[in-house]
Amino acid sequence: MTYAAKTVFYFSLYMFALSLTLLIAPQLLAPLLGYTAESEIWIRLIGMFLLFLAFDYCVSALEGITRFFYLTVYTRAPIIVFMCTFVLLGMLKPIFIPLSLIDLCGAIWTLHALKKTNRGKGAIPAESTSASVKQ
Repeated sequence: MTYAAKTVFYFSLYMFALSLTLLIAPQLLAPLLGYTAESEIWIRLIGMFLLFLAFDYCVSALEGITRFFYLTVYTRAPIIVFMCTFVLLGMLKPIFIPLSLIDLCGAIWTLHALKKTNRGKGAIPAESTSASVKQ
């Protein structure tokens, strides 16, 4: 596994842990996040979607799908902007800002790994499947 793939793989482990907590024991995080018993189904629904996304991250890392690694950078980095906006609008508790920093740090780590891996090769590889990586 490349350095970039490892960053995505490790992030998938974080997502697996978070998603399973939200699915199996939402009461552990609900009070911290400001949710009530009435919103428990929504917490579990978010956990389900996060679980599916964690599988995508994990498989992409194991397969070495570099284009997906770039996509994760572009989708994880702006999460903090949304969370800060939602907090400023009073729609979310401030705890979501430090939680979104995990996504931002993961995106920066993956971007750094991609730049390190592709130094001298150009930006985004034309072919990015595991078959092209092995050739």
